[in-house]
Amino acid sequence: MPKTKEEIAAYNKAYYIANKEKIAAKQRKWYIDNKEKALELSRAYYKDNIERYNEYREANKEKIAARMKAWGEANKEKIAAKNRAYYIANKDKIRITYKKWAEANKEKIKAYSSSEKRSEYYQKNKHNFQKYTAKRRSLKRKQIPVHLRDCPQEKQRLTQTYKLSNLLTKATGVQHHVDHMWPLADGGPHWSGNLQVIPAEENMSKHASVCEETKATIIKSLYTFDTSSPI
Repeated sequence: MPKTKEEIAAYNKAYYIANKEKIAAKQRKWYIDNKEKALELSRAYYKDNIERYNEYREANKEKIAARMKAWGEANKEKIAAKNRAYYIANKDKIRITYKKWAEANKEKIKAYSSSEKRSEYYQKNKHNFQKYTAKRRSLKRKQIPVHLRDCPQEKQRLTQTYKLSNLLTKATGVQHHVDHMWPLADGGPHWSGNLQVIPAEENMSKHASVCEETKATIIKSLYTFDTSSPI
């Protein structure tokens, strides 16, 4: 006697549960052996079912966001390493793309960089700003090199660097940041020689780590630097 749809579905479900790992391993092997074909099939399926995908995403926004957040938290180092590798391999391409976008969106950038917009954003996110600022102050205090803590020339250099960032932002209409080449979070010093002024988008695409060669260069420069030299 032929089985009903419900019986077939129940059998398939039971088989899947009993052989989950075996099935997953087989699927992974097939994907590795047929990566290009798998991507092609995935794109074609998505294209043919885009309305279903959109409906599902709309109906499960919170569930999807929670799942993505949990995955991101569990894979922070993996994501950072991947993003950093991509940035290093595509640095010139990213800069060109950003430059083109900035040229085409000057008015938009100016509007979002206006004091009114910044104030509105700050008010909505004040607690995050305060937490981040407190953390940064703490890091900077701990990571100012001992021999530079009371150096007036060094204080002036730091001030001039931050002024330059503001001047570039106003002159170009593109938000600029003062960036620690060797990030504070990775143990870098808060020292003028470790600072660079770069577009905000480039700074945001960086991660809190740097190669050992850069660290060695900064350390060498720091301890051979003449603190009394003119600015």
